[in-house]
Amino acid sequence: MLGKQEYKELKIIILNNKIMNTYIVEGGIGKCTAFTSLIPKLKEKSKVQIYTPYIDCFANNPDVKLVLEQTLPLQDQRIMASDNIYYCEPYKSNFQFGKQHIIESYCEHHGVKFDKSMTPKLYTEQHKASVNKWLGDNNIGKYILIQFSGGQPQAGFNANNQYTNINPNRNYQPFLAQQVINILKEEYKDTTIIDCTLPNEPAYMNTIKCDLHWSQIHEMLKGAEGFISIDSCLQHFSASAEKHGVVIWGSTRWTQFGYSHNKNLQFHMTDKWEEDKFIDSDPRNNMVEPKLIIDEFKKLDKNKPVAVATI
Repeated sequence: MLGKQEYKELKIIILNNKIMNTYIVEGGIGKCTAFTSLIPKLKEKSKVQIYTPYIDCFANNPDVKLVLEQTLPLQDQRIMASDNIYYCEPYKSNFQFGKQHIIESYCEHHGVKFDKSMTPKLYTEQHKASVNKWLGDNNIGKYILIQFSGGQPQAGFNANNQYTNINPNRNYQPFLAQQVINILKEEYKDTTIIDCTLPNEPAYMNTIKCDLHWSQIHEMLKGAEGFISIDSCLQHFSASAEKHGVVIWGSTRWTQFGYSHNKNLQFHMTDKWEEDKFIDSDPRNNMVEPKLIIDEFKKLDKNKPVAVATI
């Protein structure tokens, strides 16, 4: 027989299962990926629907009842059937003070208790066969993923467009990037370097461009020897894929977007975030020595638990 407290908890669960909340999640792949870390706790409050431009961030998630593509009108009957519609924009909130991780900001907006163990989760297992086929077609065995540029919206991407980056100070200088690749090839002779940037972004010698969808790249990351990237897709995916790598930071803070299982590097700091050394417009921020990047890649602790990097 249930006690009073157990009956109360059961009643809350039953009531919550009758509630449907729709969450509007905008922004790029990074923000949508970060939001997935809240979903298990949001599911405790109600059934969850997502309205977003990046449906693949939420597709196949067992805690999400339905994902709706943002080209649909908000008046869609499935949205209007919700008990509540929630929307927030972390970039226009306390997040701007530079003291919150993006996941922590989402938690504050949605009344969820934050802890560092909350990490993103994408469900891309359906792409495993196509990823393995691509690797096989290109005669790839062991591989390392790299991404030294980014900043282009994947939604509506057109490869014929000239490359522009809304935040170019995140990109690693191409001359230095090629040096990193050259050293990688010397150190890992039997390993393929796969460049995960979009087709209109800089290409590098001794690499192969990956022309797969970004959700397939998430699945590919799971089998990589590791990765080296800027603050872009690979580092956003790393917690979900449970993969360790080296991340080069420029105009953004790893305490706001990064993860502590990765080795986070910046010209002015390498071990601990030092806010007094950070100026987002300083062009030296991401001028990290190629040899240091490789040295840190070789020393990665692949048993280090996946967790949010905070101050």
